[in-house]
Amino acid sequence: MAYDDDSRLARKAQRGDREAFEVILTRYERPIFSFIYHFFHNPSLCEDLTQETFLRAWRFIKSFRPKEKLSTWLFSIAKNLCIDELRRMRNGTTVDIDAVDPEALVSEGDHGGNPLDASIRLQEGDMLRRAIARMPEKYRACIILFYFNELSYEEIAQVMDISLSNTKILLFRGKKMLAGLYREDRGGKV
Repeated sequence: MAYDDDSRLARKAQRGDREAFEVILTRYERPIFSFIYHFFHNPSLCEDLTQETFLRAWRFIKSFRPKEKLSTWLFSIAKNLCIDELRRMRNGTTVDIDAVDPEALVSEGDHGGNPLDASIRLQEGDMLRRAIARMPEKYRACIILFYFNELSYEEIAQVMDISLSNTKILLFRGKKMLAGLYREDRGGKV
């Protein structure tokens, strides 16, 4: 139902209906922000990139093909902006990995209970975040799209503009790479 509704909204937006685009913005602003946040962990930058994602979506809405999923198209725009920003940062300044909030990887339900357990989960979340940040862009994007944004293999393939088999390979290798990086951070223990 949401897919049909998204398609209808996109067609209206393609005809210049700003209210339809507002519905799209309201529906996808939080998931897009969340996706971008897993790259940068800087709320201000994430807000800017989220806004730019939707500005580009509005500017290029006529290029959207209603047979595609709108969410996939929006995540593609966001992914490209993230990659551009990462490249810009590498060419200028470096990403401040210490500015990342390790609590972002700990779910709401994890804050109760034993303080020692919560501290351990925060440390493990921090190590996981650092491991993900050290991954090459294409692997990092696949891991984030799959685990944090819960996209299917097919949706990831569309967002990344790669084949389904390449998506599976990237995820398989990405999981192994992430496990290895995480293991390094833990001193060889998982």
